[in-house]
Amino acid sequence: MATQNFSIRTEPATLAELDKLAEAQNRSRNFVVNEAIERYLAEERRWATQVQAGLAAAAAGDFVTDAEMDALFEKFEAAADR
Repeated sequence: MATQNFSIRTEPATLAELDKLAEAQNRSRNFVVNEAIERYLAEERRWATQVQAGLAAAAAGDFVTDAEMDALFEKFEAAADR
């Protein structure tokens, strides 16, 4: 697979932490950065898919009832009170 170079600017502390992680994994800085980018993109794709599914459900009129929302809020409030 063909690759391309690009550069970023980051804080020295971030770079030092990245290098420590790469060393601990016996990997290159490049490998660790690419892994982080791939994980970030996968998470963003999952998020976008969930948002689109929610928007489609809303457009179809698929909403919870007021009673269901009240029950959910009560559940969260009870958990917060513990």
